[in-house]
Amino acid sequence: MTITKLKAKNQITLPSAIVKRLHLKLDELFAVDVEGNFIKLIPVKVEPRYTAEELKAIDHIVESEKGKAKVLKPGKEFSRYIKKIAK
Repeated sequence: MTITKLKAKNQITLPSAIVKRLHLKLDELFAVDVEGNFIKLIPVKVEPRYTAEELKAIDHIVESEKGKAKVLKPGKEFSRYIKKIAK
């Protein structure tokens, strides 16, 4: 067991042995939870919400719809609109 210290802005340093053992990389994301008196850090992978093509379509929509005040609900309605425009 290694001891580490809580620093400014509530930061802690993970020991290098743990980083190497779990193959962690810079800017790794973690889910944080408390279980009893323990703090759990679970590495997570975040999948992008939109594909590169959908993001390109969003950029196109922003440029072409500026000033037209089109209102779309987030979620399925927005996704359908993006797919329609991307074709």
